[in-house]
Amino acid sequence: MKVLDPGHLYQLTCLDGDHTEFLQFVKRVGEHYPGNVSPGYAGTICQEVLRALIDRTRYLHRQIPCVETEAIVGLLSAALVLFEIRAKRVKGKNLVASVDQIERGPICPQCGHVLCTEHRAMS
Repeated sequence: MKVLDPGHLYQLTCLDGDHTEFLQFVKRVGEHYPGNVSPGYAGTICQEVLRALIDRTRYLHRQIPCVETEAIVGLLSAALVLFEIRAKRVKGKNLVASVDQIERGPICPQCGHVLCTEHRAMS
């Protein structure tokens, strides 16, 4: 893994191929994003990456079940819940949701969080 833009853009190691994989997080610039300098750009958020990792890990568990994989799913889910609790706290709100809602609930296309009450349209 190579850091191309700290906190935002990463080049990932690719196995069984000669192409390059990137992981790009959204980069917003302004008073609510201290330390971010222009230009900003579109990308994902940590919660979406965790959801993908949870899904991938559950897939691996179906292939070869083991206690370590079950623990990994639990820890990834805990990290996802903490990210969502943090997001609500920063906005002065409380998160009331089940783990299932956080993992599979509708995601706000504007902020990327579950159970968003700040923005109306959710996908």
